Amino acid sequence: MKAAVAEFIQSVGYGVVDAGTLTDSWRQATGTPVWGTPYGPYADERGRPVGEGTVRAALATATLATATR
Repeated sequence: MKAAVAEFIQSVGYGVVDAGTLTDSWRQATGTPVWGTPYGPYADERGRPVGEGTVRAALATATLATATR
């Protein structure tokens, strides 16, 4: 199922980063490095695109202590 969803998302022009299993979903919770941070400050409504490497690095540096549950 993940592969089909990733293929569709890529077909409409977006990049895909598989962030892991549902058990690891805390890595993208509010307060973790990947939660908006790679895209620029919140004051910039347009944001900026980042590469897969930036998203992967942010996911890798997440800790349970920073995740808001």
